[in-house]
Amino acid sequence: MNKSKGITFFQKLGKVLMTPILILPVVGIMVGFASSLTSANMIRILPFISNQYVMLILNIIKNVGNIVVNNLAVLFAICTAYGYAKSEKGVAALNGFIAFMIMNVVMGTILTSTGALIPGQLTNGQASVLGILTLNTGVFGGILAGGLVSYLHNKYYKIQLPQAFSFFNGTRFIPVVAIPATIILGIILTLVFPPIQSALDSLAILIRDTGALGAFIYGLSERLLLPFGMHLLFIVPLLVSPLGGSMVVGGALVEGPVNVYNAILNTPDAMFDVDISRFVMNGKIILALFGYTAIAYATYKTSYFKNRKKTKALMIATALPCILTGISEPLEFSFLFISPLLYLFHSFMAGLAYFLSYIVGFNVAGTTAFGGPILSMIFNGVLQADKGSNWYWAFIIGIPYFFIYYFVFKKVILAKNIKTIGREDDADDEENTLHNEHEIVSCIILALGGKENIISVDACFTRLRVAVKEVSLIKEDDYFNKELNASGVVRIGNGVQIIYGPKAELYKTEINELLD
Repeated sequence: MNKSKGITFFQKLGKVLMTPILILPVVGIMVGFASSLTSANMIRILPFISNQYVMLILNIIKNVGNIVVNNLAVLFAICTAYGYAKSEKGVAALNGFIAFMIMNVVMGTILTSTGALIPGQLTNGQASVLGILTLNTGVFGGILAGGLVSYLHNKYYKIQLPQAFSFFNGTRFIPVVAIPATIILGIILTLVFPPIQSALDSLAILIRDTGALGAFIYGLSERLLLPFGMHLLFIVPLLVSPLGGSMVVGGALVEGPVNVYNAILNTPDAMFDVDISRFVMNGKIILALFGYTAIAYATYKTSYFKNRKKTKALMIATALPCILTGISEPLEFSFLFISPLLYLFHSFMAGLAYFLSYIVGFNVAGTTAFGGPILSMIFNGVLQADKGSNWYWAFIIGIPYFFIYYFVFKKVILAKNIKTIGREDDADDEENTLHNEHEIVSCIILALGGKENIISVDACFTRLRVAVKEVSLIKEDDYFNKELNASGVVRIGNGVQIIYGPKAELYKTEINELLD
């Protein structure tokens, strides 16, 4: 695997890993809302909540959210198979789910037969998965099962067999090879995963032992990896696997920060732990509510007076997603390429936000898995004060953060005459700017070298990810930024990533329809 293919592979893996996480904001809000209202504090304040019918409704809401969170591994199996399949993705997803079940049944059967797993006496690293007593391989097991299926799917989904076996042509052949391959995978994991699990436990302990320094490195690295599209690959394992930590909650061992944080919300007497909170991105609250708003305000205040109205609208449009969902790429890409110095400062401040949040024990989750910054602040912060959320630290740290961000950005932009939004030399010339979305999509295709030059088009949170045959046919970055309303362009290997914010998914769909 050459360097560009390797980068492309890991970028796609990051996107695939993030797909199940996209489901979590809604269920995170449900769990946070229902858990906060059923807490002892809220019942004392609002006694009517203890009514059996009110409690029934709240428990339904909470359990609906929990069923998704507690089965992330199977979602990873399905999404990995789906994400890497070249075609017939629905068939691949179904086979990914089947493979995950078979893998766990094989491991559970072997362990039970050998006496290593005793029902009712599960030990560390063992769990009930979809009702199967087995090894708890977590999301790694899901990724392995889905990855194996996608490999076999891409290799055989067009296979033509002899006439006597023609019933199994094409996608019908996938289960024929996937089932025995998954049985072998289950046998191998039974042998090799326990020592891997021990190694992960040791690594998790090492990360936890770094304390505040580890929190700083986490926040700093996550921002520094963003320009390369590799940040999701870094974040997700720490969010949902033992790599980010484990904890006994309510008498049961829970692995992975998202699961642990969710279990704490669901257990009345459980208290938040900052060693878990840092990996569900407590520092993101500080950045989203204060840092990003300061960047947007500084950009607006330093824009040319004639462009203030337009800049104000753009900054509101980029700052609101930061506050509501934690999606910050459109805002960050507005200054990343024109001032790497400012981005380095921003990355350092991100690390510092996690460092300070760890020091003071600020325990509000900032990831979209729990509803996004502002909703998490309400449901998991203010309404969970009795669990040790220490939500008030967001303002104690955040208000100085706002002013530091604002004055540094304003001073550097003016001192170095950085051409941020509203300060472009031709910012008032809108004759060539496209506003019709369908026209933009057609022009994006032409800017990528035309239909014949495009191999594939995909999208993540905020980026169009396009693979092309000839990169030399792609227009320059300025064309995308100035003429096609992009927030930034990243060129990697045989492809290009175009930053369009939440519109990226819509543009992907429209481009693929035009490409047929």
